[in-house]
Amino acid sequence: MHDEQGVLSFYVTASPQEEAAVKPAWRIRFGNELSELREQMAAVPDRERRLAVLNRLDELEADFEQLLDPTESGVGRVMFAPVGDDRVRSFSFQLPVTDQVVMESTAYVRPLVNAVETAPPAGLVVLSRDGLKMIDYRYGLAEDLGGTSFEIPVEEWKQMRGPATAELARSAATHRDKFERRVEENLTRQLRAAAPGVAEEARRRGWQTVVLLGDVQLTEIVAPLVGGDVLQVDAVVDSLPPAKLAEYVEPQLRAARTRHGVELVDRTRDAALSGGPGALGLDATLGALNDSRVAQLLLDESGEWEGGQAPDGLLYAPGGSAEAVPPDPTMGERMIERALDIDAEVIVLDGEAAQHLAESGGVAAMLRW
Repeated sequence: MHDEQGVLSFYVTASPQEEAAVKPAWRIRFGNELSELREQMAAVPDRERRLAVLNRLDELEADFEQLLDPTESGVGRVMFAPVGDDRVRSFSFQLPVTDQVVMESTAYVRPLVNAVETAPPAGLVVLSRDGLKMIDYRYGLAEDLGGTSFEIPVEEWKQMRGPATAELARSAATHRDKFERRVEENLTRQLRAAAPGVAEEARRRGWQTVVLLGDVQLTEIVAPLVGGDVLQVDAVVDSLPPAKLAEYVEPQLRAARTRHGVELVDRTRDAALSGGPGALGLDATLGALNDSRVAQLLLDESGEWEGGQAPDGLLYAPGGSAEAVPPDPTMGERMIERALDIDAEVIVLDGEAAQHLAESGGVAAMLRW
């Protein structure tokens, strides 16, 4: 979202713990941020721009009420509004965001990127002898996608039960063993038949990790047929609702995300040091962004960088340009903006993965060539 007069970006985290207060602290914080912006704009010498922004803020009062409505769903709430037209884009999710009110020429997205990167898309697949169900889990929200029921074919049941003869009664134990083996074979066939559907759902929805939950004898049948990053959790949890399932596997998903991040940093470093498609540090990464060579931009979630953007849009580290470039205190945002412009993936790292990135100044990139 771009606007010559500016795009207003609003971030607020609704805290359920504070709802009992007459005016929750999170609403007070938002009001303070908004008042600060109004004061800044009131001091702008350009009368036309000053009035445009202040009038736009007045027009957004009804939208602010909805954004701050404690009865609305969502913990993290985001709203973008250009100054020059009446568009408003707002949404929420079950993740906290950094409370901020920002005005730039484009929508300010770093807090949004930082938030959603903590909960990348994952698939939870619950396996039982009755069937499987799939859950899409992303950005703190768990959605039940339905599933597949497993059944013992009626004809097979009749054949195995057989007529009620005296001979059958004498060999009941043997017959029961045969029936149970047949049931196990049938269950295995149905699990194998359902696995490609899970793999297709993972591909279509971009699941970074697939978590298989259930008896280990069932998950081991499905795991090799799904492919990709698959975690097996030996637990009988088919009665839990989606939100509780997501909460149950959160530690495993967090560990998987850390592992992915560490592996990516290591691959990027190896590629860069061997003269391959990798860039380490701010200067090399900005050069690759300027050349549209970046495939994956790696950033430390809490990283801050010095540098600036030239009039032609190119990004430079301090001293990296032959001409004077005004310093930009939001170089993290500028890098994200440039990466999105060239269809690169932005990957925000924290914890152990960010520590691995620290020796490169908290920034690196995998390159297209």
